[in-house]
Amino acid sequence: NMANAARVHVIERGKNPRALPVVAFGGAGPVHGYHVAQLLGSPELLLPYGAGVTSAMGLLAAPLAFDFVQSHYSRLDQPDWASIEDLYVEMEDRGTDLLTASGIQPDQISHQRSADIRYIGQGHAIRVPIPDEPLSEKNSDAIYKNFDRVYRQLYGRQGPPVGLEALTWRVVSSGPQPRLADIESDAAAGDAAGAQKGERQSYFPSLGGYVSTPVYDRYRLGIGATLAGPAIIEERESTAIIGPGGQVEVDAHLNIAVKIHNTGSKS
Repeated sequence: NMANAARVHVIERGKNPRALPVVAFGGAGPVHGYHVAQLLGSPELLLPYGAGVTSAMGLLAAPLAFDFVQSHYSRLDQPDWASIEDLYVEMEDRGTDLLTASGIQPDQISHQRSADIRYIGQGHAIRVPIPDEPLSEKNSDAIYKNFDRVYRQLYGRQGPPVGLEALTWRVVSSGPQPRLADIESDAAAGDAAGAQKGERQSYFPSLGGYVSTPVYDRYRLGIGATLAGPAIIEERESTAIIGPGGQVEVDAHLNIAVKIHNTGSKS
């Protein structure tokens, strides 16, 4: 079910799941990630360091930001650029006020404009970048080109020769990217044998049942460490299951990169 749901989302965006890696995070993501990737036909599984707390790390690593949305219907063949520019300026001023009140210096604040645009009469809009400058008629071509580019990226083809209409206008006001310390590890690079902390019986259907499976300490797997599945890799917040045939290597950022052994499944 997880593989089927992922496949639908990928195909809806005009992509081929067999050409993309799977990134597994969260407490349970690394448990299921290998076999989900295998069912998708994906060539690689990536397990970030601290996979179980990736969302919390993302919150800490993301710049302080505020999102603003203003509804204002406009056909792009006859827009009131002055009114739209006023909307953007108002939202950007609010963003600046909130960020400066939060301790961000004005020269560290940036604003990113976008709009929800669709073909006239269409039921679904897509988010399109808007030039960061006072809007006028001279921006029309750039907005049409941005829409066409985003549409092609999403659906893999050009849309019909129909005019465009905008429903909402958006601004993301943000401060600087926080500076994070590099992850440190006292593991010896390449020493997978030293990271093994035991074995236990684990069930792998492709091997016909329970097999003795090595268990590794994630924190003792250094850069360049390699091992082969089946294997279990444990860390504080999650556990990774590496299926039979999977080839593991720890990259320069201590992510676990797994080459998937695909069996030609048509699932």
